[in-house]
Amino acid sequence: MRNLYRSPKAVVAGAVALGMLVQSSDALAGCANQATEVSNDLSVECLIAPRKPVSGQSYDPTLYEQSMYRSLLSELTAVMAVPGLDPADTVGYSGFHFTFDVSATSIKDKAPYWGGFAQPDGTKSQGGVRHVSGSFLPVASIMIRKGIWPLLLPIGVELGFGGSNLIQSGIYGLNGYFKLALHEGYHDIPIPSIAARATVTRLAGTPQVDMTIITAEGLMSKAFGVGGTFTMEPYIGGGGVWSIIRSQVVDTAPNLDLYRGQLPTAPQVSASDALAQKVVFPTQGDIFRWRLFGGINFHYSIISVTVSYAFTGAGVDNGFDKNGDGSFGPSDFPTKIGAAPAGSAAACRSDASDGTTVCPKDVSGAQHTISAGIGLRF
Repeated sequence: MRNLYRSPKAVVAGAVALGMLVQSSDALAGCANQATEVSNDLSVECLIAPRKPVSGQSYDPTLYEQSMYRSLLSELTAVMAVPGLDPADTVGYSGFHFTFDVSATSIKDKAPYWGGFAQPDGTKSQGGVRHVSGSFLPVASIMIRKGIWPLLLPIGVELGFGGSNLIQSGIYGLNGYFKLALHEGYHDIPIPSIAARATVTRLAGTPQVDMTIITAEGLMSKAFGVGGTFTMEPYIGGGGVWSIIRSQVVDTAPNLDLYRGQLPTAPQVSASDALAQKVVFPTQGDIFRWRLFGGINFHYSIISVTVSYAFTGAGVDNGFDKNGDGSFGPSDFPTKIGAAPAGSAAACRSDASDGTTVCPKDVSGAQHTISAGIGLRF
C-alpha cells in the first residue's frame, strides 16, 4: 500500500518551509509547537497552515487542509464508536446488564493530521491533536442495557445508554443503544441467535467540532454450556459506521484577543484581519466506514466477561494520489478552484481549468480495535 502522507523528501521540505512560516511575523496561528505534555484533545486550528492575512479576504481552509480535517475525524469516529461487546441474545424482558468496557483502536499516528510535521528544532507542528499519545488510542466506558417487553411481539428488544472517555483527553461520548433480537434463546437446536443493533454517540469536549456517530449492524451468536458451570457465547457481526460532522468556529490565531487587545511586542493586526482568522470548515458530506467484529461472552452466575476484536475499513479515498508520486499533499488538488458546483457539498469546488468537481478526501487508514468488558448481568 502506498504511503498516504508525505514521502521523506517531501516531509523535510515541508517541515523547513512550515518552520519558516511559523517563525515569521506574518504567521499568527497559535501552533508553533506541539504541546509538551501528552494530550489527545483536538487542535483543529493547527490543521490550517500559518499564512499572512489579506485584508478583506476570508481565511478559508484549502482542500488539502479540509482533507486532513476529514481524515482526522474519520479515524476519531472509529475510536469513539460504541464497540461490539455484546452477543445477539438480549438480557430478557426483566433483565439488565451493567458493564465497564475498555477498548484500544489503532490510528495513523505518524500521519500529519495526527502528529504534525517535524520541525528543525526537533519539535512538531500543525497536527490536529495537541500531542497524540500513541498508535493506539484507549477509550473507557460504562454501559447499562435493559430488556423490555415489546407489546407481546415474539421478539426481544434491548435499550441502553452510557458514557465513554478518550483517555488523556477531555473528549467524552454520550451513548445510546438499541437492539432488536429477531431470533434468540433456542440454545438446544443448531440455529444461531440473530439480531440487529444500532447505536448513537454524541461527542462532548470538542468545542471546535459538532460530531455525531451512528452505527447500524447485524450480528449472530450461539450460546454453549460448559461443564454445567458457565455459558460461552461466541458472536460475529458487521455493518456501517456513519459520522455527521459540522464545524464550529475555529480560531486560527488564539493569541489575538479582540477584546483585550494585542501585546505591545506582537505584530499589530487590524480587527478585520483578526476576524478573518475565525474560520469555519465548510460542511462536508457524511463520513461512512465499514466495520466487522467478533468476540466471545462468558457468563457465570451474574458475572459477565466479554472480549472482542473489530476491523474498520480504510477511508473511501485511501490511496488517493493524483500526481502518482507516492505522497498526498496540496499538489494533488487543482491550483485554480472556482465556486462550488450546484448540487454538490459546500466543501467541494470546481476546477476552473476543466470544470471537474473536487472534494476533500478521506485518506484514513484501516483500523483495528481490541475491546474487553466486565459487568454484572441480572
